[in-house]
Amino acid sequence: MANLIDHIREHLDITQEMEDRLRMMITETHFRRGETIFSNHDLRSLAFFVRKGSARSFYLHSGREHTYSFTLDDDFITIPMSIANSDDEIIIGIEFMEPTDVMFIPIADMRTIIDNYGESNIAEVASYLISILFEYSRTIEERLMVLQSMSATERYQWFTNKYPAILERANLTQIASFLGITKETLYRIRSGKYKQK
Repeated sequence: MANLIDHIREHLDITQEMEDRLRMMITETHFRRGETIFSNHDLRSLAFFVRKGSARSFYLHSGREHTYSFTLDDDFITIPMSIANSDDEIIIGIEFMEPTDVMFIPIADMRTIIDNYGESNIAEVASYLISILFEYSRTIEERLMVLQSMSATERYQWFTNKYPAILERANLTQIASFLGITKETLYRIRSGKYKQK
């Protein structure tokens, strides 16, 4: 099990001084199963890293929840930034699906450290940030292709292959929302009674 410092150290050759500064900025909190954060401001201004546990990010629109992503151990929680930064009255949240330890750091503080990292190492920082963005983009593109081109049954098969650990942690309503299908359709798929139209 890693922590945020270990994750950064895997990608950047940080000095002891930088590590000490990061440790002063990081806060760790434990969330109980079912606890939820609702704050567009906090979700825009903080980077959340799941050290151990699981979470889902979602948004509320027209009274309905839409699951956007799932996060497991040793990864950053992703939220829909286009929604977080919009002026629309859409509420975003993070729900913890089991007891979860989360490390978070103000994004502005991270930017300060990056700015002070030194010109000679700026390529290393850029490479790290690009790798994070590339992985995020790849995940979103894959999900978009699945939603656009696969049947409901194929979507569920893709999900069970790609995210087997989430099946034990998320409920069927959350999984159905993530896959863009109804809970009833998911019940029928799992029972083998779904007839593709």
